[in-house]
Amino acid sequence: MSQPTVELQIPPEVYERARQIAQASNRSVESVLSDGLTLLFGTLPDTRTSPDELNNYTDEQLWAVVHQRLAWPQDTRLRELIALGKQGQITNDEKIEMERLIDLVDHQMLLRSEALLLLKQRGHNVEKQLKLGA
Repeated sequence: MSQPTVELQIPPEVYERARQIAQASNRSVESVLSDGLTLLFGTLPDTRTSPDELNNYTDEQLWAVVHQRLAWPQDTRLRELIALGKQGQITNDEKIEMERLIDLVDHQMLLRSEALLLLKQRGHNVEKQLKLGA
C-alpha cells in the first residue's frame, strides 16, 4: 500500500529549521518533516525505542514526545479493559491486550520524562511550558 501524498505550504521559518536539521543529519527535508509529523500524530513509540535515542532528537522532536499521548481509540480501549478487570470479567486475551497497552503508556511516560530532562538540560523552561498545558 503506497503512502498518501500531501502538498503542504509551510511557513518559511519552519522550512528553514527543517532544512537545517536535514543538513545536520544528512537526511532529506521530506524525511525530517515526515518524522516530525509522525512524532506528533503517529502512534506511541514502541518499547524498542530507547530513552538514550532521545539524545539525538532536536528540541522540536523532544517537545513532540512530551506532548504525545495514547490515541483516543487505544485510551478508550484501555479504560474498557481496566473496567472489565475490576469487575472480574476480563478474558486472558483481554488481559494480555491491557498489559500491552499499559506497557506502552509506561514506556511513553519514561520517554516523556527523559525528553523533559533533556529539554531542561538544553536550557528550556520546562516548568513554564508544562503550566501552559504540555
